[in-house]
Order: sequence, then structure tokens, then C-alpha cells
Amino acid sequence: MNQFISAPILFLLAGISALTPFATDGYLSAIPVMASDLSTDISMVAVTVSLYIFGLAIGQLIGGPLSDKFGRKSIIVLGLIVFSAGSFLIPYSDSLVMLWSLRMLQAIGGGISVVGVPAIIRDNTQGKDSARLFSLIMLISMLAPSIAPSVGTIILKALDWGWIFSSLGVVGVIVTICALWVMPKETKTAQPEVSGGYMSVFRERRALGYLLAQGFGFSVLMTFLTNAPFAYIEHFHVSETFFSALLILNVGGVAVTNRVNSYLLHKSEPAQLLKVFLYIQLIGVATLIGATSLFPNNLWLAVFGFVITTASMGGVVPNSSACFMQYFGKNAGIAAAVLGATQYIVAAAISAIAALLSHDSLWPIIIIMMISTLVALLGVLFYSDAQTEVSSETQLS
Repeated sequence: MNQFISAPILFLLAGISALTPFATDGYLSAIPVMASDLSTDISMVAVTVSLYIFGLAIGQLIGGPLSDKFGRKSIIVLGLIVFSAGSFLIPYSDSLVMLWSLRMLQAIGGGISVVGVPAIIRDNTQGKDSARLFSLIMLISMLAPSIAPSVGTIILKALDWGWIFSSLGVVGVIVTICALWVMPKETKTAQPEVSGGYMSVFRERRALGYLLAQGFGFSVLMTFLTNAPFAYIEHFHVSETFFSALLILNVGGVAVTNRVNSYLLHKSEPAQLLKVFLYIQLIGVATLIGATSLFPNNLWLAVFGFVITTASMGGVVPNSSACFMQYFGKNAGIAAAVLGATQYIVAAAISAIAALLSHDSLWPIIIIMMISTLVALLGVLFYSDAQTEVSSETQLS
């Protein structure tokens, strides 16, 4: 039965979710300076972006089971403390190895804390209510990267790169205090522990299609973000300033779709909308294929295709998250860990493959986006017969 998530807790969940995009994008403009200070190559410092994604997945796998066992509040606070400690220590890095190690520490803390967000949503809501909350959280997570680089650049010019991470530490402390103040003590689930651990998630076959949709659907977005500089700056020869403006179109498209999805949830089920948005994503990739085949030098056709493809994520991620989590009540923490880790690991691997293959052509990027979209869509369609009828016992478990 649906419960009520208060506005303070909702803002807290949004704050926790916003830490990751700021931690991944906020220091990008400082990477050359960091490389110079550490006497290493820029590429070696840039690896810390991938390290954070990897550490985030590890942190979720650690935090999910712990939150089921010890309660959401204590584990979220633990993760925030680790995240803040790593953030404060990174500016004192005097070697590349130390930077990598502290970056992993920061990421693991972030993963431990953020895995509690979908678990709390599942603890208190189901179905359309869950999808609307996931939609709101995703909107914040998507808007944060659009301003994070600018904030980081301002801090870099006013102070130095170390203050970017120190600022993250300060924000982490503030969010920690809010968690201690806002979250009630009785956050530990009162349900008996589920045997089987992570295997209990994979044994729920009805949820696996949504897991595929989440991982491979999100991979489409990550593939675009990872390879957008090559596509726009190198292939179409746009300026850095114009490139930033084009990215705003993609962020705006996700935001608009996200709000449309939230409105449609008043009338339609998340599973139905998920299929619709995956078909829209497929149309966007098909547009890219047509544009690249027939008009390879037309920038605006490519922009249109990329915007349609990425905008669909405003409906794909929140609906797949809600549909997946509906099958897990007693082990919501473990389920959230599997969902988050799968999303980031699959997306990081696929986007990296696209980057390695796209030396002088857009085709590797587009083909990988097409394959990822098809896997996500077929995953949902393949399990649709089992998904259409969810027993009341499962939904209330």
C-alpha cells in the first residue's frame, strides 16, 4: 500500500542524487591543471571520471544489502560521510595513485548513499507513484550536469582545483546533517530478511526485462555524452561555445520529456509508457541512420536525431526503474544495488567501446546506440507477458 513521502525527505533524496553528477562533471575544466600539478598526462587524470562510475557501482553493491539489514538512514549517512571524507582529502593528493585511490573512496561513499534513494521510494510507493518520483529524481540528476561544469569553472578561476572537491565535501556534510535531521529513526525495514542475496533479484524473471531496459537504455545516453565532442566538434567542426549550446538542447529535451512522462502517468501505466519511449528512442536512432546515410554533412539533421534519441531517456529511466523495483519489497536495497550497478557498469562499458571505435566516423556511435535500443526494447517485449499481470502478493511484498 502506498505511503507518504514528505517534502523534506523528497528534497533530501534529490540532494543525494545530485551529488553524483556534480562529482563527475564539476571538475572537468580543471583536469588540465590537475595534470600539470601532478606532473602527469591529462588522460591519466581523465581516468578518474571512469573510476568514479566504477566506484559508484561498487558502493551500490555494498550499500544495498547493508541498507536492507541495518536500515536506510544509517547506511545513507555512512555513505555520505565516506563521500565527504574522500572529497576533503582529494586536494591533498601528491601523486596520481593517491588521486585515483581517493577518487575511488569518494565514489564508493557516493554509491553507498545513493543506492538508498530508489530503495526508499520502493519502501513507500508503487506503480505510478514510484514512476513519478523516479521521474522527478531523474530530472534533477539530468539538470545538475548542465550547471556543474560552470560552477567548477567559477571555483577554479576564483581559487584552485582543490576547492572544487572541498566544496563537494562541504555539500556532502550539509546533506549528511539534513539526513540526520530529516529522516526518521524507524527507517529499518520491518520485513524479514530475504534469503538468496543478489540471486534473489535475478531469480525474479519478470523484472529482468526492465533491468535490460535500464542498463541498455541508459547506455544510449552515456554513449552520446561520451562521444558528443567527437560528433559535434571534430566531425561537424562546430566551436566549443556552439557545442555547449547544442548540449543544452539535449538536456532541455530530456527535461521536457521527463515532465510529459510525469503528466502521462496520471492516465497510463509505467510499463506502457516505457515501451512508448523506447519506440521513440528507436525512431531517433533511425533518424540518425537516415541522416548519416543520405545527408552526412547536415549538422541539423544529426542534432535532431540526437535530441530525439536522448530526450526519450526522460521517460525510459524513471519508468524502467519503477517497473523493476515493484517486484522487490523485502529486498529493495539489494534490488536497487543491482539496478544501479547494472546501469552504470553496462553504460560505462558500451560508451567506452563506442569511443574507441569512432575515430573518423559517426557510424560506430550510431550502430552501438541502435543495438542498445533494440536490446532494451526486446528485453521489455520478451518479458511483457509475465509483466502484464503482477500479483497483488508481489506488489505488497
